[in-house]
Amino acid sequence: MKGAGYYIIFFMIFIIIVVPAVIVKSCKPLRPKTPSEFKEIEKVTDSENISIYINSSKKIENLPLEEYVKGVVAAEMPASFNIEAIKAQAVAARTYVYKRWRTAGGKGCSLHPGADICDDPTHCQAWITKGEMLKKWGIFSYYHYFGKINQAVNSTAGMIILFQNEPIDPLFFSTSNGKTENSEDVWEKSIPYLRSVTSPGEETSPHFYAVKEFPVDVVVTSLKRKWPDLIIDDKNPEKQWKIIEKSEGGRIKTMQVGNKTIKGTEFRQLFELKSTDLKWERSGKNIKIKTCGFGHGVGMSQYGANAMAKNGANYVDIIKHYYTDVEIKSMENK
Repeated sequence: MKGAGYYIIFFMIFIIIVVPAVIVKSCKPLRPKTPSEFKEIEKVTDSENISIYINSSKKIENLPLEEYVKGVVAAEMPASFNIEAIKAQAVAARTYVYKRWRTAGGKGCSLHPGADICDDPTHCQAWITKGEMLKKWGIFSYYHYFGKINQAVNSTAGMIILFQNEPIDPLFFSTSNGKTENSEDVWEKSIPYLRSVTSPGEETSPHFYAVKEFPVDVVVTSLKRKWPDLIIDDKNPEKQWKIIEKSEGGRIKTMQVGNKTIKGTEFRQLFELKSTDLKWERSGKNIKIKTCGFGHGVGMSQYGANAMAKNGANYVDIIKHYYTDVEIKSMENK
């Protein structure tokens, strides 16, 4: 029995460590489908480092560009997605850091002098280590998911998104309501490659619909704290809410709240809603707010990208759909 126990332990070690390692090692990077367009890809090497400020350790670390991109993709997009969607996310992540990369003429991270970028998703891009990936996915899924991300990043190595030969700000978000937004409808600045486009097939997203309920007194208190000069019915505030203008993407741009005209983005932020595509109704002593979609709505919808990939689109198709009139080129050709 004791000998059998050793065999069992050996077998488990073999299954958990050796087999996945062999699988990952055997995953050969996919090459681009159009090598003539991406002929400079081989020039991009891991010797090109970027500096990242790690908020948890409060230190700047240097690491190869493509390894950094893998950490961003793992943090920002579900690894279960179609590989073409993951490739699109990889190119977007690389473009984002390239635009800020001091070696390429960028200004770096504005919050952390000396760093090209930081791992705070509210300021730059989310990024996680391999150890954090292991915790996130578990040991069995780790090898599969990392191998998939490894393929996606390696097969697009060095590729960035350009508009008029300049790297873009490749904004992205989780889930649309069926259309994306024009940049000026959210941030008042019109950017030619960030135009509203259709984004079908996102109903499978767990974030497509959401509902939040708030007690009436909490709603009134929150509104008056934000706008002290607000005049509104304390008992039935929702009766004095009215949509004034909607965006091309079908979200609220401006709305009337009592005696105030406010932005839909302000209302969303105040109540921590998933989207500005929202409706409300009274529910007893509460106000129920329903939203469609998740995120600011500008640029590439991640669940929309996955829906396109499932329908046969490749990563170039996805990127050119969500970012208007752009090109995808090697950094070496920029």
